[in-house]
Amino acid sequence: MVGKRVTVDDWLEEELHDEEFRLLWREREAAYKVARELLRLRKRQGLSQSEVARRAGLKQPAIARLESGAVRPTLDTIQRVARALGCEVEVKLVVRT
Repeated sequence: MVGKRVTVDDWLEEELHDEEFRLLWREREAAYKVARELLRLRKRQGLSQSEVARRAGLKQPAIARLESGAVRPTLDTIQRVARALGCEVEVKLVVRT
């Protein structure tokens, strides 16, 4: 018997019902969103992590950690990787409701 396929969004929606998880997610959500967007851009351009790292003046494991969401990158690191992907970074602050 094959189990139901669960998307990341489905999994996240379920996990957000847990108060402890929700608090942790709030702290790290921005880093995960940045990681997903950088990964999407890199793949769309057909670049390897090594090539992005070379262009950004970083090492490949740093790109892997960034894309995994395992680290909270500095704004400087995000800007370096964005430039390596031919992008600019815009920061937007939003009042929480």
